[in-house]
Amino acid sequence: MPLHHVLLFCALWLAGCQPSPQSNVLGYTISTWLGTQPPPVSSAPPGALVGRILDEAGRPIAGASVIVAQPDGLPHHALTDADGVYSIAGVPPGQYVPAAVAPGFAEAALTGLFGLPKLVTIRSNAVTQAPALTLKPYRPKPLPDNLAEAIHLRQTAVYTATAAFPENAAADVVAYAFDFEGAVVDTLRLYLPKGHPGDAPLPLLFMVYPSPVDNWQDVSVAFASERYAVVAISPTAARGVDAEAHAQDARVALALARSGAFGPAVGDNRPMAMGGSFSSAILSRLLRSAGDELTGWVTVGGLANAFTAAHDFYMGRISIPPPFELLVPALGPPNLYPLPFLMFSPVYVAGELPPTMIIHTAADEILRIEQAYELAEAVAAAGVPLETYYYEDESHYLGIGADLTDAGREIFYRILDFLERYGEKP
Repeated sequence: MPLHHVLLFCALWLAGCQPSPQSNVLGYTISTWLGTQPPPVSSAPPGALVGRILDEAGRPIAGASVIVAQPDGLPHHALTDADGVYSIAGVPPGQYVPAAVAPGFAEAALTGLFGLPKLVTIRSNAVTQAPALTLKPYRPKPLPDNLAEAIHLRQTAVYTATAAFPENAAADVVAYAFDFEGAVVDTLRLYLPKGHPGDAPLPLLFMVYPSPVDNWQDVSVAFASERYAVVAISPTAARGVDAEAHAQDARVALALARSGAFGPAVGDNRPMAMGGSFSSAILSRLLRSAGDELTGWVTVGGLANAFTAAHDFYMGRISIPPPFELLVPALGPPNLYPLPFLMFSPVYVAGELPPTMIIHTAADEILRIEQAYELAEAVAAAGVPLETYYYEDESHYLGIGADLTDAGREIFYRILDFLERYGEKP
């Protein structure tokens, strides 16, 4: 067989060795049945890892975040110096794939032949030199020209909705669908104050919900009743747990709103964005790809560091509800496949974030309040305007409706105040 045929066969075979979410979940299920969860971590004396982060021209990147994660998700992190050099101490012996990100650069993990993960081995009481890792500029894929026409934007329903809070809250609602990247996205909604004149622009508020958008109607109606044009979207089932694909759907929705596709009542101002729970992972990707188009964001019970969240999962500290209960093992072993975890960890690119409001309950059993503390520390260190509201309540979400609590009422008005001070008017 000719050599080039052999190489092609090897490349295809190795590509097939890349684990799928299904195989990752199967491996987790089997290891759980065998009693080998959480993933074992060496208790031998730790070692250290050193290396460099470069750009495509071979120049050092200062201030890059470099991470290696234990099999149970616990991250070890360092920043590069002016020469692009990093040093991570206290790493348990074992095999790891370093990953890195920097402001303006895409996340990347160390790879070798055929793009497969390149392992580095940490040994006790020794320093391991990793190969240099190159970062490429982060360039989101351009959206189509004539966007509304290109994606076949269409109305699917028009109706009026009400909410118990605030008193007499009501909104005129338009449901939309569009076709994008092989999926029909039918989870897009526009909420306007009931009876609002169609030609009077309202400030735009952009919502990314973690579960079906209509389940959050009370929240959307509540904010619309406060004289906002609320554009809301939630994950579509066709995307599964691909948060990056969901983020690009949200980016399309944001671009539509700002282009006037929803009519003159939707202002062209840069909106505030809000998400919570696992939709914060979608929102964090949206902030990377369209952050300049947002004036701030609010995260409620959100994800800040997917590595530490994975560690909490493997340690049995959190209880993740369906349909996300197997999301962590679906991403693969964090020590070998760190990239998806890094992509959903805004704590490592806090300097890119707009003004930030963090809301979290100490009683959260889905994403612990330590996520909020970690993000707040990173945002404050980056000099980004920050507000926090920590509270004692059973709810992981922003509950406005029949289950409204005093904390929910307080959250609502604190968000309105944040919108007033950091938001833009049309």
